[in-house]
Amino acid sequence: MSQWNWKPERTQGVWRTGPAWLRPFLAAVPWITVLLLVLMFHIVGGTFTSAEGVLIDLPDSAELRDGEAAALVALVMPMPRETLVFFDDGRYAIGDDASASAFGAHLEEQAAKTERKTLLVLADRRVESGELMKLAGIARSSGMERILFAEKRARKVEE
Repeated sequence: MSQWNWKPERTQGVWRTGPAWLRPFLAAVPWITVLLLVLMFHIVGGTFTSAEGVLIDLPDSAELRDGEAAALVALVMPMPRETLVFFDDGRYAIGDDASASAFGAHLEEQAAKTERKTLLVLADRRVESGELMKLAGIARSSGMERILFAEKRARKVEE
């Protein structure tokens, strides 16, 4: 209590025990923990930025064209449980390994018959990008030099 007994004297709490030289370090421990946590986020964050995938090499600006003639055309459609590829009167499921390897063999066989090794892919907008990357990987391993993903252009309404 104070000398007039209005309020009790202030105690040192947890600081009353332990050596005096350790007290500044103990006060800095929460800040050291935060800095260590930020450092760990930085280290772990760098490992997730690189991943395997299909590298698409874009042409130089001198070679840019609106389109290219392609003899090989694949239609990609999403279904409720799988993604189907229709190619040369055949139907293949990208998610099934046996079907995907059969598609790759069929694509390689057809690519050997054509001079231009360009595949035109007509994909629905609901097809996941991962499935398109699998298709691009299969096409690359089958000997395709270029893969052209078709785009939908807005039509002008004429009256």
